[in-house]
Amino acid sequence: MTGRPTFGDFANAARGLLRHDPGARDTAAGNPLPTARAGTVREFTRSMASVLAVMDRYCADIAGVLASGPCRRQARLPGSWAHASIRAREALHNASAFLPSASASTTPPGDVHADDPAVSRLNAATAALTAGRDLLHTHVTARADGSLLDRSEWASVVASDTVARALLLELGLWARRTAEQGARIALPGPAARHGTGTERQELNTACQWLWVLDSAVRVAQHHQPVSTSDVRLLHAIPVNALEPRRIPAGAETITSLCHGTTSTAERIRDAATINQVDATWSPAFTADSLRHAATCSTVISHNCEILLRTLATRAGQHGSGALADGLLGCAEAASQARLAWLHTARAWYQVTSDTRGTIAPDAAQSGDLALWTGRLAYADPAWTPALGLSHPTRTPQALAREPGDLPAVVAAVHQATETLTQIAAADHGQIRAAAQAGRLLVPTRSLPDRFDIPHPFAPAPRDRVDALLGAYDAAGTASAGATAAVAPIAAEVGAPSHILAIARAVIRPDSEIMANGKQRPGDPEAHDAQAGPGPVERILHDLGITNPATLLRASAIDQISEQLILDAAHVSEHGQEGPDAFSLSRSTGSAELINHILASGSPNLPILRSLSPSAPPSHGENADRATTAFRCIGHQIADQEAQAEAEP
Repeated sequence: MTGRPTFGDFANAARGLLRHDPGARDTAAGNPLPTARAGTVREFTRSMASVLAVMDRYCADIAGVLASGPCRRQARLPGSWAHASIRAREALHNASAFLPSASASTTPPGDVHADDPAVSRLNAATAALTAGRDLLHTHVTARADGSLLDRSEWASVVASDTVARALLLELGLWARRTAEQGARIALPGPAARHGTGTERQELNTACQWLWVLDSAVRVAQHHQPVSTSDVRLLHAIPVNALEPRRIPAGAETITSLCHGTTSTAERIRDAATINQVDATWSPAFTADSLRHAATCSTVISHNCEILLRTLATRAGQHGSGALADGLLGCAEAASQARLAWLHTARAWYQVTSDTRGTIAPDAAQSGDLALWTGRLAYADPAWTPALGLSHPTRTPQALAREPGDLPAVVAAVHQATETLTQIAAADHGQIRAAAQAGRLLVPTRSLPDRFDIPHPFAPAPRDRVDALLGAYDAAGTASAGATAAVAPIAAEVGAPSHILAIARAVIRPDSEIMANGKQRPGDPEAHDAQAGPGPVERILHDLGITNPATLLRASAIDQISEQLILDAAHVSEHGQEGPDAFSLSRSTGSAELINHILASGSPNLPILRSLSPSAPPSHGENADRATTAFRCIGHQIADQEAQAEAEP
């Protein structure tokens, strides 16, 4: 979109930091992480508690979205995302019960300069996750009554079910990677850290809970897959910090003009969404403002038509006949939008408002967009709308010197046509409100003789208001048609604006503006990761054994061992419940096997039913609550298994 930071910047940084890679760099700072002594288990658990605290805040946000609207009925339905969000938060609470309080940590969450590299990476991940959540919250704010107030055009996207599901999918990845790191710390190895048996046991049990969270997310992904486009939409959400208003100086490059067009278009859409005046009384509502916006929209549409035809010629020169035909179709759609906006501007000739003579600042920005798109379309670097349409346009070679230059120009056009659609919708709403308040007027002399009104202006009759509203309806429909035509071209050429179509489809599910017909499952890394080799197979790898037959035998031994543990954990010899989670982490061997089973990600693991944690010595009260919650999850998973078995 623009150069603004996006949620994906922080999410990807957290992904890299949570990945177990001792030789990796600090992606947040771009510097190698310190290679100091191996720290203590206690230091790691304190930092891990901070990560879990941030994840819990994410989970609360997600549950708040999925617990409302249509998803509310699915809260008790196993396999639904609403159900997964509940289970995820329970798992986080239970994992936290085995860790010291995040507030008790002596290491600030954002301190990446801890002595232990693993701790510093975890602290950096906490900072990245916190910044990502703060970025999302720049688009919405809570009112005193708890309801949300939109602060940008992205607010509806941030608060959508689609983004909530994609965010929960991302949360599952963070939880799994945190568990993988924590389990390596908890189980003694070549780089063993100092820690008591109880500390290691508690850390490993907390990691097992994070694998339970990941399993819940995988179940939901299996039943209701999140598409790749949904994940891209989440990662594309920018910070709500628009660039200041500016106009071209005359020496801009094509890249600068495209950037200026995009930033101006975003400012106009933001104003149309957030800063709408109350047309029932505000003096900022004037016929002059709306007439100016309609006239500028006519110019913008014409500039977009010129740009699309020029790009079509350039695509043909590069041998892309199909792309050239598509761009010509887009140009025709822009031409239809131009005619519709021209009719709308002329409709104001016979209608005015009770306040006149001023153009609101938000409406004036439509003139900025006309100027930016015109400087892009015309060869004259000093072109203005006042010069008219007869000036020479840019040559195809000047507009897109290389094939790689085409996406930026397509993105600028896409941003402009989307903005025209928003202008039409916003102005239509203001006109309707002003008409109901009696603020639209017409010259008395334009009325039939039967109207005897001793004033120069009279309230606009119903037919005039309907004609004006009809003109805006037509302009909005034509602009939406142009946007719908450009959207697949933007996706085809990889224009950064392609995410607009995905966002609009989320906000308006019935919209004809579609991004890409193909819907693929979300990021494979986020839900299809497989557990690594089992304990026996891994030991052989460590010993340098490469014989395939020997490794295959080791893998078979691991599988048989896992199945034996699953059977034994379900019901003991005397019909009692199997061992609790804390007991399962008592020895290194059993903890390693159970971790491998949980990390496999199978949604129907009998072992989960017996993971009811007994109270660890240092966190008795919290773990008691975790025990109750874990047993509840066990019953939920049992119900889910029964449902899965009943499915054909």
